[in-house]
Amino acid sequence: MLLWVLLLILAIAKKSVVEPRPSWTPILEGEAVTLICHGVGPLKEERAWWYKNQQLRGILSTIIQTNHPGEYRCQTQGSTLSDPVNLVFSSDPLILQTPYSVFEGDTLVLRCRGKNTGTVSHMTYYKDKRKLRDLITDFDKFLSLSQVGLNDSSKYQCTRVVSSAWSTWRETSKNVAIQVQELFSPPELKTTTSEPIEGTPVNLSCETQLSPQRLDTKLYFSFTRDGMVITSSGKNSHVLQIPTIQTKDSGSYRCEAKAVTQNILKQSNYVKISVKIPVSQPFFNLSAFRAQASVGDVVEFHCKVLRGSFPIQYQFYHENTILENKIALSGDAVSFNLTMTVGHSGNYFCKANNSFSYQLSKNLTLSISDPIRSQTNTNIMEITVALIIIFNLTIVVLVVYFKLLRKSGRSSTPNPYRVSSISDLQEPVYSNPSSQKELMPIYGNVNPVAENVVYSEVTSKEYGKEANNTKKLPEIEDSPVIYAEVKQKHQPRDSKKTNAADRRQDVAEN
Repeated sequence: MLLWVLLLILAIAKKSVVEPRPSWTPILEGEAVTLICHGVGPLKEERAWWYKNQQLRGILSTIIQTNHPGEYRCQTQGSTLSDPVNLVFSSDPLILQTPYSVFEGDTLVLRCRGKNTGTVSHMTYYKDKRKLRDLITDFDKFLSLSQVGLNDSSKYQCTRVVSSAWSTWRETSKNVAIQVQELFSPPELKTTTSEPIEGTPVNLSCETQLSPQRLDTKLYFSFTRDGMVITSSGKNSHVLQIPTIQTKDSGSYRCEAKAVTQNILKQSNYVKISVKIPVSQPFFNLSAFRAQASVGDVVEFHCKVLRGSFPIQYQFYHENTILENKIALSGDAVSFNLTMTVGHSGNYFCKANNSFSYQLSKNLTLSISDPIRSQTNTNIMEITVALIIIFNLTIVVLVVYFKLLRKSGRSSTPNPYRVSSISDLQEPVYSNPSSQKELMPIYGNVNPVAENVVYSEVTSKEYGKEANNTKKLPEIEDSPVIYAEVKQKHQPRDSKKTNAADRRQDVAEN
């Protein structure tokens, strides 16, 4: 858009200009007018194309004279075709001459002129048939209106009283419409964006266009925000640059363009600039204690940003799945409730988005427990531990049992290195007259281990050669020790006494 405006201004600036001298219209018949063609190129042109009533008259000098009415245009080599200048010649006895062009801020000069050579005794100028001024003297033929504006566009005319030696008469001119032209168009304030993001550059441009006939006019620009001047009118730049716009720069902007020489000041329309603030990282929390919850619990999730332009859209996520969407029109936090299931364990976060920026919160991990499954797992674990303990105890009992069994087995085997002291025992003697040797058995109890079991040790000795007829007992090669196991039957006490008496009797008999 800005490039198009610049190209348009450049195209307009290349137009040629026709300047009439004298710069009055209409012109009395019989008078000549000088026309000058001005180009806008860097070089002074000496030749120009002249057109009359849209017909090419030829390539002539840049300065020509004519006394013929019509519409004249010119064009130099470095410029485009000029705007038309309409030459009007009049045969009326009284005419009101005005400039060909009148711009705001100019001094408007009106000239009342007639053919008759009589003495002018009175002259009056009118605007829309209202008297402006009376001129009494003959030499006051001009009326000057300084600093005209657009509201001075109207119909003007003049009257005069002429006297001669024989008579006095009154003359009136025709109405002449005068259109006061704009020196420059009302400025238009343009901005790269009316909703910039905080921290980005913004340019404001005060766009206006000078009349091609007044391109040499100096304009100064100023900018205001909410009625406060940002830049003074002493600057001739029509662009205001804000390198990094901030929230304090929001407001209603306006620019002013001023032609200092003509003292013409024009203001632009208001442009409201609202600086958008990107969202900050949202704060995310939940109501679960220590980020733990059970199946069936209702957990409340909260998400809030401290900075950001509204409206703000909040999205709640479980892993990468959207759970809820919320729109906030003010600075309050948004929240929503969720009933927990087993599948709701995992990471949660929220997202804040205001259409031109977004931020993600930090992740929060939530663990969901199932009481029924936990109880079942606990029971299974308890049973497993009990079985392990029972198994270990069984192993221990078996180990102890086999150790005792092994130990008792060792006690029942003969030991060649073991010799019992028998010197103090009574040695019963068994003789056989036919034997040369007599074996003397000796009995002794050996290591009683269990109840009702008696272990006896029998040792044999050889006494003299005279016991040759003694019957020889079977010999054991490995050891002279014989172990005998005598099982005792449990008897009443009286029986025991009887058995003891019988044994004493047997001993006495032997």
